[in-house]
Amino acid sequence: MAALGALLAVAAVPVAAAQTAEGFLTVSSTPPAKVIIDDKDSGRSTPVENLRLPVGDHKLTLVNGNVKRTLGFTITAGQTTRLKIAL
Repeated sequence: MAALGALLAVAAVPVAAAQTAEGFLTVSSTPPAKVIIDDKDSGRSTPVENLRLPVGDHKLTLVNGNVKRTLGFTITAGQTTRLKIAL
């Protein structure tokens, strides 16, 4: 029975790690723009390098004056997603 308990504890580790997995976003735009991710202001403007984000699908909105562009992107664990956008 003790071996079964140990097996369950080991099996739980990858699940917890997957829930906290992160990757990175690097984004540049012409002209520079305010960066909004998942409808939340990041407090940054492009260019942004190696912004840490949780793994999964996200929404990027760039705003420069009256010009606004929104697109989806995916973050993969341990990888950098690079986006170059012309507004």
